[in-house]
Amino acid sequence: MIKKNLLMTCGLILLSGSFLFAQKSKIKEANRSYSQATDQIILASTQGSPTAYDNDKVTTPLLKAKEAIDEATTNSETSGNADAWAAKGMIYADLARIPKFKDKQYYNESLIAFQKAFELNPKSIRKTETETAIYNAGLFAFNGGIAAVNEGEYDVSIQAMTTAKKALTFNDNSMFKDRKEKDTIVADAEYYVGYGYYSKKDYPGTITATENALKNPINKERLDAYRILAFAYGENKNYPKQIAIIETAKAKFPKNKDLEIDELNYYISQGKEKELVGKFEDAVSKNPDNPLYLNNLALLYRNMGAEKDGEFPPDADSWHNKADASFRKAIALEPQNHIYQYNLGNLLITKADLLGYKMNKLGTSKIDNQKYDQFSSMRINTMKQAITYYEKVASLLEPKFNNKKISGDEQEYLFESWRTLARLYGATNNPSMSKEMKDKMAKNNVN
Repeated sequence: MIKKNLLMTCGLILLSGSFLFAQKSKIKEANRSYSQATDQIILASTQGSPTAYDNDKVTTPLLKAKEAIDEATTNSETSGNADAWAAKGMIYADLARIPKFKDKQYYNESLIAFQKAFELNPKSIRKTETETAIYNAGLFAFNGGIAAVNEGEYDVSIQAMTTAKKALTFNDNSMFKDRKEKDTIVADAEYYVGYGYYSKKDYPGTITATENALKNPINKERLDAYRILAFAYGENKNYPKQIAIIETAKAKFPKNKDLEIDELNYYISQGKEKELVGKFEDAVSKNPDNPLYLNNLALLYRNMGAEKDGEFPPDADSWHNKADASFRKAIALEPQNHIYQYNLGNLLITKADLLGYKMNKLGTSKIDNQKYDQFSSMRINTMKQAITYYEKVASLLEPKFNNKKISGDEQEYLFESWRTLARLYGATNNPSMSKEMKDKMAKNNVN
């Protein structure tokens, strides 16, 4: 997941309506403490660091204001006072900006207070200062949601993103029409609600939230939303919807490689490999110079000849040879593509496994012993061929890794290549190179 940082543009927030606060001592106390806090918030904002708000000169009066307004909104004499609830919303919005209070998620209670104020008296939501506070609560909630995603706290994130959307679309989306940037934030918040459910493996929740997110035109341009939705439908065993979403996404993002793999995995998981073989062979015949199509067809061929429940199919060799030829064509067209190099190396390991499988099926006759030696030699040679392609992957990606310009996906291919090379060097009687790979992994904390 990509981490996001959002600039929090929070203006001066001041409480007005002193005639109201004079009525009750606790409201007056909250107003007095909050006024002290806002002066310090302005000073802290000039320091350019979020931690500046952790200063006791900011937090002490804010907490005093909180204590007073909490009492006022629970006191029977003032609990129905709309302006008191609006004041609570504003105080809690500023509490939400304080880094050391982030675990409190005060933005949630801020929104609840503003909603209560609006319910009691819509006029209590004054445009000049209260609107800014509501907007700030939405921004703080969004940032809190992003932080929660990065920390794996998905329930917190779902709640925060829900609050962010409600705050930024307050009063039926009529309040912030002039703030165009909020449209993108709202769309992001909708997406992250679905992502939160997906991450916690609540697939019905994922489907509901992501279907809703995709009603937003901004999210219709978000590839990951379609992929998450398709996966959730698959986990929910609604396979017709799963493939329908994949095909919709493919039509919208025709050059995306991940969707090709998603489709491939769908057909394989449904036992429809032969149906897909014909589809991909037709695509390759129409686009013989498309390396992606060749690679995907090769993956399908490889899977048709894969081991299942400890047994290889009788025609495994034929499928592997077709896969080998297709992978090599893809590499010839795009030799610097590390994925194609990796896939061919993986296929060669599968071929070596098939030879080992055949060796284990042999008896003890003289002819069988001769076949065993022949297969053993072929197996070693096949693993040595695989080494060539994994070394190519490493040569393509290590410079990026060393220059810290490697993507997360590329890094996984590199690390897995190191792991595989360590095993292959050991299996082909090259202990020095095996040790070199293991030392490289240890140096870079690769398990």
